[in-house]
This record gives sequence, structure tokens and C-alpha cells, in this order.
Amino acid sequence: MKLKFALLVPIFCLAASSVAVKADTLTLNNGTVNLSGGSADIYPYSFQLNTSSGTSTVNLMCLNYNREITAGESWSATEESIPTGHSAMDQDYRADAILYSEILHPQAGVSISEIQYAEWSIFDPSDLNGNSLFDSTAQILASNALKAADNQQLINSGYFNQFTLYIPSDDTSSGPQEFIGTAATPEPSSLLLLGSGLIGMAGMLRRKLVTAQVG
Repeated sequence: MKLKFALLVPIFCLAASSVAVKADTLTLNNGTVNLSGGSADIYPYSFQLNTSSGTSTVNLMCLNYNREITAGESWSATEESIPTGHSAMDQDYRADAILYSEILHPQAGVSISEIQYAEWSIFDPSDLNGNSLFDSTAQILASNALKAADNQQLINSGYFNQFTLYIPSDDTSSGPQEFIGTAATPEPSSLLLLGSGLIGMAGMLRRKLVTAQVG
């Protein structure tokens, strides 16, 4: 089974704005077949995660489209926090986190596939041009996530503390892709924001979707 992903963002882009927590080993168990008919598997991707604390199974969301990995493949990765800086790359990673929270609590009428394709478009929108699965809803989701990612109040709130990036240690042109998951021990304030923040985000996205459909 092959999984498609987009061009990986170099790991050094994160070096200045986030701190590696620990080195891990990720082993892909499987992905979820795209029921919408696409050629790529979509969230959730099941991994065996090996850390100094032990082994566990985690479901992660892929951030990239044009890379391929196969079931059983393993690689070393570092856990990175979501960057809170002001670069375009920092904003992209925050948009990824927002879309990941959306896929955990999808709105009525929004498919998992649409959220996954919105996620893939953050780092490599040109690869999805003309892709029927990157439909108007997915485009709106991506656009709104990028706008919300630039909200300083949301950044300052600690909302992004509840997410973890898994960045390949050997990031080459043929290397594996990046993934995002939920932090193992989010701060209490982040747990509160998980509820209140997502409700607010869902409402904003729903209004945008309704407006687009009416227009």
C-alpha cells in the first residue's frame, strides 16, 4: 500500500521557532482508504511510536501530498511544538494544527477527505490545482485556517500547545513526510481551549461555508 504526500518542508525551517522534545521512531501500520475515490489514503494514519518511555499506537494526520511511504516502513523523527513566530512557515504549521483539530471534530456536511485535502494544500497548493477532491469546501477550510493561524490572540492563548509535529530526522528529497498529532500531556489551559476554541472555529467555518454555498 502506497500513500501519497506533498513536498516536505525542510526541518531547519522549524529549528528557530520550536524545540525538539525527543527522538522517536515511527513505523507505519496503515492509512485509511479514501472513500471519496482518491488515489491517496487519508487520516487517520496508524503508527507504532517508539520513544524512551515505551511503545504505543498513535493516529496521526499527514501534512504532505507528493511523498510515498509503505506499510511497515520506519524512520526516526523528532517531536516539535507548533511554532508561534511570525514567518509564513510558522503560520502554515498553525493552520495545519487548526485543520487537525477540525478533523478530530468535523462539522456536519464536511467530510474527512475535504479536511485532509485542505491540510495537504497548506504546504503544496499547486499540486492540488485541478484535483476534484480539493473542492470548494476544502478550499474554504484551508483559507479560513490560514487566516485564523495569524490571530495573535489565539497564538497567545496557548491553544497550539495541545499539538505535536513529528518531523523526520533525515529530511531529504526522497525522505518521509511530516505528521501532526495530539500532545501527550497538553496543559490544562489547552484542554479548555480544545473545547471553546473548536466551537468558535467551527461556527466561523460553518458561516463561511453557508455564505459560499448561497453565493
